[in-house]
Amino acid sequence: MAAFHPLWEDVSEDDVAWVDEHVGHGNFRTWAKLTSHLTAETYGKSRPVVDRRMLERACARLMGPL
Repeated sequence: MAAFHPLWEDVSEDDVAWVDEHVGHGNFRTWAKLTSHLTAETYGKSRPVVDRRMLERACARLMGPL
């Protein structure tokens, strides 16, 4: 995912796999929506850190509670 957007550069492979298993399902449009939510959440932070809790919140916005 790091090749898609720099936001994903520091996200662990385990977290990327978790997201794909729960909401991404290999669908680029879903990943783009998720990236948009995360970008909005990290806007204005000099070095945003995307952790599992942030991923869970963003995924919940897309799919409802996990």
